[in-house]
Order: sequence, then C-alpha cells, then structure tokens
Amino acid sequence: MGAIGGFCHLYIGRKRSSVGMQMALKKGDQVITGYRDHGHMLAAAWRAKGVMAELTGRHGGYSKGKAASMHMFSKAENFYGGHGIVGAQVSLGTGLAFANRYRGVTTLSA
Repeated sequence: MGAIGGFCHLYIGRKRSSVGMQMALKKGDQVITGYRDHGHMLAAAWRAKGVMAELTGRHGGYSKGKAASMHMFSKAENFYGGHGIVGAQVSLGTGLAFANRYRGVTTLSA
C-alpha cells in the first residue's frame, strides 16, 4: 500500500527468538540486534503505536520517524538499535559490554 517507505524487513516466522530473549532479560539489561528490530520492540511490550509511527516515517515514532524497520533506537529503554550491516551488532554489543565493565555495571544481556 506504500505506507512504509524504503525497505520493510518483516518479522514473519521470527517472533519466537525475540519473545524468548525478552523472557530471559532482567530490568536494566541492554539489547542490540540486527535489522527487523521492530519485532523486538513489540515483544518488549513497547507501544505498538510508536513502532507503527516509526515504520511509517512519522515524528511520533521511537526514533522520530527516521529509522524505518532497521534502525530503531531508545536509550531510555536500553535498546541500542538494529543494524543493517550483517554482524555490525556484534562489535557494537562488545563495545557496550566493555563500556559497562569499565563503569562497573554488572547486568548485561545479548
């Protein structure tokens, strides 16, 4: 229908991985992922209205409509985004873990 601009990486058939991960997370854990990050946000019980606003490029989205289905981000929710370059989240997640260890933070998650 053209409501979502650019690429839309659907989450069909992948829900169980983000739901299982959400069940293992503790309050304060950080999350970083590859693209299709909107599935993680919905599994984390974020407002569906905010996710849909993001997917359709509206200012009311979590990244002010600039992220589409690959680059949503929320520091307030400890969600450090989806990254479209294959494997990019591995090195960025390692950086998050190093920064937490450096600061003495002890709760970490994948």
